[in-house]
This record gives sequence, C-alpha cells and structure tokens, in this order.
Amino acid sequence: MSDEIGLRGYRVQDPARTLARRRAIMLAMAEVIIEKGYATTTLEDVAARMGTSRAVIYYQFRSKEDLYAEIVVEAVTRAAERLDAIMARGEPPERTLFAALRDLISVGMEPLNRSTLMTGRPRSLADDARARIRGVDRQYERLLTEVIRSGIETGVFIDRDPRFLRYTLMFAVNGNFIWRRPDGPLKTDYILAELPQMLMNSVLAHPCDYHAHGEAPPRASLA
Repeated sequence: MSDEIGLRGYRVQDPARTLARRRAIMLAMAEVIIEKGYATTTLEDVAARMGTSRAVIYYQFRSKEDLYAEIVVEAVTRAAERLDAIMARGEPPERTLFAALRDLISVGMEPLNRSTLMTGRPRSLADDARARIRGVDRQYERLLTEVIRSGIETGVFIDRDPRFLRYTLMFAVNGNFIWRRPDGPLKTDYILAELPQMLMNSVLAHPCDYHAHGEAPPRASLA
C-alpha cells in the first residue's frame, strides 16, 4: 500500500491513476480557457467538460487558481526539460538556439501551453502559486540565457544584453499563439518554417552566412 497522502488527507491507493486524473483535469481546464478565457472559466465548466462533478476536481485541487497554477508549472517544467535536452546535444549556440525556438513553436498550440500563453500570470493568483510559477519560469529563463550568453561570448551572436535578447525572443514566439487561431490561415508549419529564421537573423552577428547568395550556398547552417 502506498504511503502517499493526497491533498485532502486521504491515502493514495493508486498514484499513477491519481496523476492521470490530475492531468485530465488540467487538460480540460486548459481547453475551457482557450474557448472562454481564464476570467470567465469556472470549475463547473471544467467538470462539465469532463462529464463529472466539481467535487472530483476539489479532490485534487484547492481552487481554480490552484488548478491554473499547476497547468503553468507543468507547461514550463516540460519546456525546461526539453531545452535542457537540446542543450545536452552539445551543438554550437546558434544551432541550440534555433532548435529551442522551433521547440517552443512546435508545442505552442497544444492546450496546456496555449492556455497559459493566452492567460499569462493573473494577479488573482495566491502568493505561493506565484512563487511556484516564478521558480519554473526562472529555470527556463536561466537555461535560455545560458545559450544566448554562450553565443555572444563566441562571437556568433551580436553583443547585446542577454536578458534583453531572451525576453525579445520569448515574447516574439509566444505572442503569435495569442493572436493566431488554430483554424486561421497561418498554420504551425508555416510559422515553424519562417519565425525561427526571422528571429535568428536578429541575433546572429553575421546572418548572411546562413543564407544563399545567388547560386552560392550558405556558408553555415542552423539546422
């Protein structure tokens, strides 16, 4: 028998099933947020989406704010894990940054990610929830800044403030998921093909090296 204790003080008999239920609730919440917006989303909406009662949600989460904070923590934690894996390949900083940008774009339309990009960090969140979110935000920011700083130090990226570059790149990527509709004319494949190269052009010290000139092929490659 598991010794794990749940939110309401009950003994968790099946941790895997509990985790699956929590993630199902988080996904339902994210989908409702995308449709209705965070401000008007209620736990009754989430329960209705799942075909269950609100009590099932309260068994796992204290409130709407607690549930949303968990969505953000999950989304950002996964992003940091993926970025860490990209960095572990040991590729040059320009290829690492290019891969990181493509990663953010490729998952941006997934419900957990898009719901947080549309909502941001509401002021209604409790201090402890904000602290948890800030912790994972800083983890991702630290990794991305490390990539950017490495590129500046090696002369591959233009010498600008790494934090300025980091925020500019992140807002440019995340912003397109706020205004872009899943059923709109601009699909993920198009954004994935165009946006990373556009952004890399803004940070590379010698962007012309990565473009063909007439019949001459590029001198370097990001992919």
